[in-house]
Amino acid sequence: MDPESVSSELYRQFDVLVCTGELVFSGSLRCDFSQRLIDALNEGVKAETRSRIRDFLPLSDVTITDLKGGTTTIPRLHISKNNIIFVAQAMSITPGKPLTTYPFREKLPVTIMAYAAGAAATPYRMNGCIYIDTWGQITDTLETEDRFMPLTRAEIEPSMPGNRSRFDFVALNKERIVSICEMPGN
Repeated sequence: MDPESVSSELYRQFDVLVCTGELVFSGSLRCDFSQRLIDALNEGVKAETRSRIRDFLPLSDVTITDLKGGTTTIPRLHISKNNIIFVAQAMSITPGKPLTTYPFREKLPVTIMAYAAGAAATPYRMNGCIYIDTWGQITDTLETEDRFMPLTRAEIEPSMPGNRSRFDFVALNKERIVSICEMPGN
């Protein structure tokens, strides 16, 4: 069954940028309507069959960019989540309604260093905010079973293809974190 033929009311689509270090994939992720992007990454997404895809990230309408700037376009592919450093969602053109969570969760500004596989790989530096529970600490956020950790209002160096460096939301693979620290002044 072609996934494009299934009713769009049952699914939502996220336009994402997926970084593996050597390659950057820009495409669309389709998941259950009730899932947020972070949920789709941590829980998996439904395939065309009844099974759930957990260890791979299915993308459609994909542009692949290599380190030298060369691009390739393909209709569909699956990326191993083990190879993903982060998944970014582009900045919104119109700001949305501010979210409130209960119990209250504050945003803690942090700096994160993350890496790609390979000794010669350049690490990524990310500045942004993570949610921590009231009276919580960074370790409470890091020591969960989830593979991906949300980072909001993120700025990434080096920048991605198209000179993009700012994102509303980034899901960071915790296995790729080298270090994380609170930003000075907090």
